[in-house]
Amino acid sequence: MAREQFELSLTQSNLLELLMVECDLPTKKAVVENALALLGWAVREIKGGRTIAAVQEKDKLYREITMPALDAVRRKAHSETTGVRAGR
Repeated sequence: MAREQFELSLTQSNLLELLMVECDLPTKKAVVENALALLGWAVREIKGGRTIAAVQEKDKLYREITMPALDAVRRKAHSETTGVRAGR
């Protein structure tokens, strides 16, 4: 088992603690494990050509979830399929 140590801003630390409460998770480690599971799933979906979105079924609306990490995965996946090198 690997041991990792992170430095977080006060805002990030407060968010970590809020997520513990909101998600009824017992530890900060559990929050990180869940966050990693969600990010891993999102990466696999994007690499599979799918879009990650929040859906409001009642009005048939969706909002694509974007963040720099997922944008990078999308660029890399696109470059691999088109042969065009992904830029930063």
